[in-house]
Amino acid sequence: MDRIVYLGPYNNTKKDELLNKSIEYLRENKGSKFYYILPNGNLLTKYRNYMIEKVGQTFDINLFTFDDIVDRLIERKFYAYIDEETKETLIFHILKRLKEEGKLKYYKSVWDKKGFIKILSQIIGETKRSLITPKEYLSRCPNSPFYEEIGLVYSIYEKCLDEYKLIDREESFFKSIVLLREDNSFFEGLDFIIIDEFFDFRPQEWKLLKEILKLPISIYINMPFNRDENFQTLEETLNKLKLLDFKIQKVSKASYYPNEELVNTMFSMKNKKIQSKEYVNVIKAANSYLEMKKVAEEIKRHFVKGTNLKDMGIVLANPEEYKNIMFKVFEEEKIPCTLNRDINLTEIPLIKEVLYVLKLRENPKDKNNIINRIKSNYLKICEDEEREAIEYILRKTPIKSLDDIKNSQQVMASEYASTIDDIIFKIEEEQSLIPSKGNLEEYIEIVDFLIGNLAIRENILSVYNKTEDYDILLRDFTAFDKLNKMLDKLKSLIHIVSYEISLEQFIQLMENYLEGESITWIYGNKNGVNILTPVTARGQEFKLLFIVGLSQGKYPNLRDENFFFKEDNYAELKSIGLDIKNYYEKLDKESLMFTTSVANCKGNLYLSYSENATGDEKDIPSMFLDEILRIVEHEKIKLIDVDMDYLLKTDPNQLTTNEDVLRYILYSYYEEECNNEIISMCNYMDKEVLDKINSKVLCELKRDKKEFNEFSGNISDINIIKDIENIHKNKVYSISYLENYGRCPYLFLLNNILNVEEMDRILIDYTPIDRGIISHQVLKEYYYYYKHEIQNHVLGIEEFLVDETYEYILNRIKENMKGLGIQENTKLWQLRMENNAQRILRFIKSDIDRLSGYKKKILPMDFEVEFGRNRSFSIYEEGKEIYLTGKIDRIDKYVDEEKYVIIDYKNTDYNIKNIDDMISGLSLQLPVYIMSQKDKEIVAAMYGIISKGEFQLKIGNIEEKHLVSKNHKGAVTKEELEELLNTTKGTIKEYIDLIHNGDFSVNPMECSPFCIYKDICRYEESFEVEV
Repeated sequence: MDRIVYLGPYNNTKKDELLNKSIEYLRENKGSKFYYILPNGNLLTKYRNYMIEKVGQTFDINLFTFDDIVDRLIERKFYAYIDEETKETLIFHILKRLKEEGKLKYYKSVWDKKGFIKILSQIIGETKRSLITPKEYLSRCPNSPFYEEIGLVYSIYEKCLDEYKLIDREESFFKSIVLLREDNSFFEGLDFIIIDEFFDFRPQEWKLLKEILKLPISIYINMPFNRDENFQTLEETLNKLKLLDFKIQKVSKASYYPNEELVNTMFSMKNKKIQSKEYVNVIKAANSYLEMKKVAEEIKRHFVKGTNLKDMGIVLANPEEYKNIMFKVFEEEKIPCTLNRDINLTEIPLIKEVLYVLKLRENPKDKNNIINRIKSNYLKICEDEEREAIEYILRKTPIKSLDDIKNSQQVMASEYASTIDDIIFKIEEEQSLIPSKGNLEEYIEIVDFLIGNLAIRENILSVYNKTEDYDILLRDFTAFDKLNKMLDKLKSLIHIVSYEISLEQFIQLMENYLEGESITWIYGNKNGVNILTPVTARGQEFKLLFIVGLSQGKYPNLRDENFFFKEDNYAELKSIGLDIKNYYEKLDKESLMFTTSVANCKGNLYLSYSENATGDEKDIPSMFLDEILRIVEHEKIKLIDVDMDYLLKTDPNQLTTNEDVLRYILYSYYEEECNNEIISMCNYMDKEVLDKINSKVLCELKRDKKEFNEFSGNISDINIIKDIENIHKNKVYSISYLENYGRCPYLFLLNNILNVEEMDRILIDYTPIDRGIISHQVLKEYYYYYKHEIQNHVLGIEEFLVDETYEYILNRIKENMKGLGIQENTKLWQLRMENNAQRILRFIKSDIDRLSGYKKKILPMDFEVEFGRNRSFSIYEEGKEIYLTGKIDRIDKYVDEEKYVIIDYKNTDYNIKNIDDMISGLSLQLPVYIMSQKDKEIVAAMYGIISKGEFQLKIGNIEEKHLVSKNHKGAVTKEELEELLNTTKGTIKEYIDLIHNGDFSVNPMECSPFCIYKDICRYEESFEVEV
């Protein structure tokens, strides 16, 4: 009876020997004489396919994970498994009871929060996986409610499982060990057990292994992870195995692939470089989408050269971020992969519509809930052609409830009045069936009735008849079937949730179950590119391997899991007996898994990351990628830089899709680099493409003409121009009015002249404008109220403790919100107000610190300084008097001099302009503010960014050295400032003349990606990709 651990280098031949030993048993029809245990399902599939390929038709291929063995051990006992959603419901039930009994102190304010319940479920699961009973937990945990209350919930949870004859996944290991002690027949007659590709074991696996060791069976453990300097994770596992009387047998290897030499050197204490025979390819992309596009290009390049897709692998270092992007790119590139593409049930329209019915009853005074119900396709209450028109009517009408609709003269005067009346009757009849409070069984029966009564199956077929899309038909019927199964699951909770619950709680319960379910939208292709994670990558072998997502902070992910399993609690949790790891232990294990992934590559290795720039910040390479760059000779690193220009590929070797080829041909034609014969290829690839291009070219030609047409925006009709002049006769211009024209004349035409409005689809209850008004007003009140204290602090007379004024700020926000008619007392609004108060507090502290630090002291003097009211301010340009109006947020004054600083508040730094924008005419604000203060010497103008608590100087007199350095972009001399102001005057005069002349061309100086008129003007500044 052997008990051997084969410890060898990566990819040694021992695995093949053990596999061949098993295959020989299968050929001799002795498959029942051995078990083969592997760490994950990917390897099970790989090994099973290999065995079938070698042996042919065979029975008794006993490939297992430890979880499979547990399932087989307890399957004869007919335990009822509890799923994760039921587990969370049970925990909620326990917390509710403890709260009512006054036994929750530490967690009394979060007991009913969905996130807390999920974390508590994870804590209980991890505790049970560590084989710690409630009694053991409570006897070992610190004497603190932080730990004790969790132990109390765990204890009651276990009693509930016994009471309801349920078992969770973790409990199955406890049960299986007990059953194995009582009856070991599951392992009877075995000659040997092979355990392959493990470098560590979970506590429950150790326990199971110890029970198996009591049987007279040879056990061979293959651990192909040996290096000159082994990882601590592996060493600890080997030490434990030695204590179980396993003999460690070293396995050698004659030669190594380049990547095997690489992983043997990585994370070594020796400062050693390797002479790699192959290039290590490193892709640095502007964003994750481009990263995957480049990976797709390289896949196709190697496929053309003869590498099969099934010999290629992609390890997603950060699968949560990259999986959906990968599916999107592979769909564009027509690349099959092994991974199923799943859709969560909550994302499927049919399921959303069922929830809309319940949510409308829960909140009948929500306009969006009403519209969502009316627009349903699967639970129809009106005809398709009526829905859009009724939606438009309702969105443009100030209504909040069904009663508002019935009482609205505007709605009931429309041609759809009778239809709307019928819809309201149906909704009210439907809503009368749903109680605001009831027991679980009652709610389930109501949903059953609704989905049966509203002819969902017929409507699914109706949608199919319109779309003729079989995938949508399959999706909808599968979702409908899963919805019914979910209701059956909920029925099993009736004896647990025996008390009355609110409709909101029932909806939450439904959503919990729905979020845990998904359907497969596209099935994986076994001959496609293999998609793996660092956890599932071990034991694989590829000719071409990509490891993507190697950005620091995202991989390796060493962050704390939650409030309980965090570094600060490590010592206490270990003393309880929990199997958790600290930062360095996590790093060690992640390093081992990374080297295992790299070792899987026997050919070309690609390592990639994306910068994902946001503002001035960019992601940097992972420490693991840095480690490879450190040990590989520089000349063997092939850096592939993928910037935004990659979207328009000018290199024919980069073309991977029909769209790429079409763009390339057209670009080459534009550059006069290809002939008519090549351009005609476009018609073979897409017969309509040249017609589309011709239409767009004709459009541009028309736009370029001076006469009025449907594209150009240039108005030459005398009568229309006269109307525009009359509109602007004796007008006092605001700065924003003129800046709108400067940014985009066509937007100005639609917004300011024609008043074309967007149909609001989202009801915004608290806009950025509201927040700006409130913040500006609170700041004004604050600086006036604490004027004396601020002055003393800045002058160094007496310290002003700004933090102590928080309550004043919060109260002023509340009062100003009431003044705007915003009166909400919910937790969300309280959070909004507190966040805004903190932002303003940080801004004020930053401001006072800034003022205190100036060599020449400056103090706030005046706020919301208006100019131009009653035509009191004007400029003269080329003999024309132009009246302007505006309001300056704040003017500061030097303490000992008649010098002034203008400050304009901004909520965020989005789209902040600089002096170049002022010169070009994009930004008129600060120059006009300076001109309006004719009697004052303005030495600087700046923006105060409230959200960031900082001040950005945009114009500054170069002589004011304490304010601005000579190298600052906004530093100007008096002469340069005068020139800027004259330029601004000329720009204003030019804009007004162009408006009067009817020039509203589609030629924006600045095109916002959020412009509501983009679909009208169809201006495309650059090729944009949704990432």
